Amino acid sequence: MFRTIVAITATLTAALWLSSCSKEIEYNSNSGYDGSRDSASQLLVNTSKVDDVSAPDGDNEDWFYFMPPSDGLVTVRTHIDSPNGFVGTISVLDGFGRQLYALNTNDSQQIYEFLEFEVKPERYFISIITSQGKTSYTVRADFREPPPPEPPIEIIPEDPTPSSSSSRSSCVPADKCKSGQKCCRQKTSQTTDEGIAEGEKTIVGTIVLVTPQNGDTSDIKISGLGTSKGVKKGAKAYLRGLKRKVDIYSCMTTSCQATVKATSEELLQYDKVDVVVN
Repeated sequence: MFRTIVAITATLTAALWLSSCSKEIEYNSNSGYDGSRDSASQLLVNTSKVDDVSAPDGDNEDWFYFMPPSDGLVTVRTHIDSPNGFVGTISVLDGFGRQLYALNTNDSQQIYEFLEFEVKPERYFISIITSQGKTSYTVRADFREPPPPEPPIEIIPEDPTPSSSSSRSSCVPADKCKSGQKCCRQKTSQTTDEGIAEGEKTIVGTIVLVTPQNGDTSDIKISGLGTSKGVKKGAKAYLRGLKRKVDIYSCMTTSCQATVKATSEELLQYDKVDVVVN
């Protein structure tokens, strides 16, 4: 009788152990109040927020939203307290949930910072998602107003007649001219291989976002230029290296949107754009 009771007890214990082992924590089953875009927690700009995610506990996703007070620039930063063994993705999304930027975590990095980007006074989202590991983290979105536009550069055409010496002396040679000065327009109009005339004033932008279109054409976002630099829709621009024309169709304060006949692979190697400004 005693042996029978012992055997039954052992069998029940084994069954309970197997049952507990076979029951896995479901994905995001314990996410709390901020586990989706629809239930995102508000993050005030220029303030920090501390939270945590844990794949073993079923808390896989945390979502936040922030609203800039006006047109401006935002930098999103996240500090991962325990990166070792943590596998996750940090994303910035627009108000429709479309991903704008994303960074994957790694074991040796704690701080993740997105390049400063332009924003409107509307809702943006930040998601922190993990498939493995757990950690506490700090997230913030730093906002600043755009810089004021630079004063226009006045160009004085050179007159080849001797009587124009006084006019030429009042302007600065184009290759030495700075913002706010009167610049002499150089007489040469010879065109280089890239389609930019010698002596034309140019600035350089960097491609920060590539969206492939049909065929070999890509839609690109170029930073480092914009209306604050005197660059507007239709500005003359060329992709450096490949010497291909860039069609600028929209400009904000510090960036422009454009299309170019180049693939994503090509744009990984050639990401500089030369733009002519008046």
